Amino acid sequence: MVRHITIFGEGTAMNTRYLTLFFTALALFFVFRFMLPLILPFVLAYFFAKSLSPVIRFLTEKLCWHRRFSSIMLVFLTVTVLTGFLFFIGSTVIRQTILLLQKIPVYGQMLDQSLNSLCGRCDKIMEFVDGTSYHYMENQISKLYADIGNHILPRISNCAVLIFRQMAKLASGIFIFFLSAMLILLDDAFPALHRKLRPFVIRLRSAGLAYMKAQCIIIFLIAVILSVGLYLMKNEYALLFGIGIAVFDAFPIMGSGIILVPWAIAKVFCGDFYGAAILATLFAITTCVREIIEPRIFGKELGMKPLYVLISVYVGIKLFGFGGILLGPIALTVLKVVDDLTKKAASGA
Repeated sequence: MVRHITIFGEGTAMNTRYLTLFFTALALFFVFRFMLPLILPFVLAYFFAKSLSPVIRFLTEKLCWHRRFSSIMLVFLTVTVLTGFLFFIGSTVIRQTILLLQKIPVYGQMLDQSLNSLCGRCDKIMEFVDGTSYHYMENQISKLYADIGNHILPRISNCAVLIFRQMAKLASGIFIFFLSAMLILLDDAFPALHRKLRPFVIRLRSAGLAYMKAQCIIIFLIAVILSVGLYLMKNEYALLFGIGIAVFDAFPIMGSGIILVPWAIAKVFCGDFYGAAILATLFAITTCVREIIEPRIFGKELGMKPLYVLISVYVGIKLFGFGGILLGPIALTVLKVVDDLTKKAASGA
């Protein structure tokens, strides 16, 4: 009899756990899909002001500065530094992108020469008529160019308009963000979290926000390392490629090796051993940075398998677009925190 009661109790607890996870996932979907675009500047402003509050406290209590002056000066200084940094990065990336687009015909000719030489070797090995392989590849490339001209380029033109619209929205969002942060800092009674939400937020901060913190720090470090390494190679697109590969490196399982290793092998075949050595060194350094820094930032707080993180990234991209790279793992972390708290409450009961 006792055993049946125990099994029934465990089944009820299991059903409660699954129902809690289901409704949490449903709530996260609606929050990320509908509410997040509306409240994101204010949420970020709150955490930004929260991070600056120790500095404000130091300036007011230790240096006896006026609170309003300290808040305005600190926010103005932060805005100036961030604006200058983003302007430098953005202008450099745009300049390198334009240069890359201008030199596409040159790279096309170089690729055509390499392809012609490779196809000639294939014809000799396979005992084909000279030019057979190159003629076939030329037809395939012509079809690819036709598809690009008919389908991809019109979509890119439409995307350009959308990008400018999104940039205008981003600029207004940034203005609202800093204005909100200023108003929060100028408020003497700094808004505090509700008492019942505190344990959940603390647990989420140690787990969920650790993912965002880790990825942002690692992406920044890897982007700097790659940009410096590519600059030493005298690559004209060092910053553009460095940032692009660093963002790609954030995807679970994949990593920067999918780009750097084939690039290094191609450099070896081209006889550029110096460039191949730099690319191989960059791959080793970026791998070490991720393997060493990531566990230190994460600690053992997340405790999630890489496969689950990869699934969360894939589902996040499918549901929320590019932002799902971050939203997917954050949602997974929230679900894990809720699951842990549910288990703890059930065991305590």
